[in-house]
Amino acid sequence: MATITTQTHNGISLEVSEPLGPMGGVDNQLGGFIGTTKHKSEDVDYGEPVKIRTLADLALIDTREKPAGVLYNSVKYFLEVAQVPCYVIMYEENANKATNLNNVIGGTSSAGRLTGIHAFKACPEAPTNIAAPGFHSIEVANALAGVANQTYCEAWVDGPNGTTEAAKTFAALLGETHKRVWCCDVNGERWDHTIPPSVIGMAARCSVKPSQTPNGASTPLDDISRIVGYRVNDQNSEGVELNKTGVSVTIRDPNGGLMFLGTRTADGSFGNIIGIENQLCRELIKSHRDTMKYNLDFDFFKQRIAQLSNWLSSLQADGEIIGARCYLHETRNNLQRYKNGEWVLVIDWGAYRPNEHSIIELNQNDELLKVYVDDAIKTFG
Repeated sequence: MATITTQTHNGISLEVSEPLGPMGGVDNQLGGFIGTTKHKSEDVDYGEPVKIRTLADLALIDTREKPAGVLYNSVKYFLEVAQVPCYVIMYEENANKATNLNNVIGGTSSAGRLTGIHAFKACPEAPTNIAAPGFHSIEVANALAGVANQTYCEAWVDGPNGTTEAAKTFAALLGETHKRVWCCDVNGERWDHTIPPSVIGMAARCSVKPSQTPNGASTPLDDISRIVGYRVNDQNSEGVELNKTGVSVTIRDPNGGLMFLGTRTADGSFGNIIGIENQLCRELIKSHRDTMKYNLDFDFFKQRIAQLSNWLSSLQADGEIIGARCYLHETRNNLQRYKNGEWVLVIDWGAYRPNEHSIIELNQNDELLKVYVDDAIKTFG
């Protein structure tokens, strides 16, 4: 009998496909610090990110019986207040301050290795907030801004910790490129050690969700280097004046203790909107990996839009965003773009605003008085 070459199979074949997988929610906060130390553990290398999860891990930064130093106490304060892990990049402390500053700012070595602040990009997990506590300069702010813009995180920079005018002068150097940078002023003190303002602010920020604001968060400190005047109903107070120039500060809490005062980053953007926007971008970047094998056909468009719509609905249900919708752009998607393997997807979304300014009307009302007088006449007349 001749073989029937045209017959494939007298039966049935099943092909099963699955839609694009679910996307994650809003990530938890994760800190990132860089600084210098002389007494690190031999178990870690200079210039390499190391994850610090608990107070016991602080021995990686300083192995002495009585640890000290800006970096050690900054990380200790962050762990106690934010109660989330952080990556730490250490460099050997040098007697020359310029050398320390250059090491912290870093860049790319001749061998192509990321150094200094840029090494945050090499962390196994990308931090949501980064700082170089104790290093105050526009160069540090610029380096932090560059990494924040590339990795979609927030960065924290120290103000001059001198006077209000000095803080405003420094803030004037920051602009649109520092959209993801918070500028903080006023040093704190804890355990008889200095806690830089960037650490105080970043700890307050990481104690809340990315979509929330740290404004009004408690800052457990023993003291602060200077008192910044602030009254909640005085728009000309010192604290409000600093906030208007993009500087967040630690002030006396009207309810006792100290608190963080600030809702906006250095360029005037609401910090909580920057935070949730960063999280949206990071999750979209991660989810792109799973879509690379698909052709731009109708099934793919349908799956990708459904996947993103379901994800955005879950974020809305969790109170992270007000709402959102996902669709193909009507005019930017065209023949030439499609022939080049490009397509334009639009996500419209709404973010909650922080409670920055409450306006309360207190009006005396004659109608209420008239009702009272009439009742009095009826009762006693």
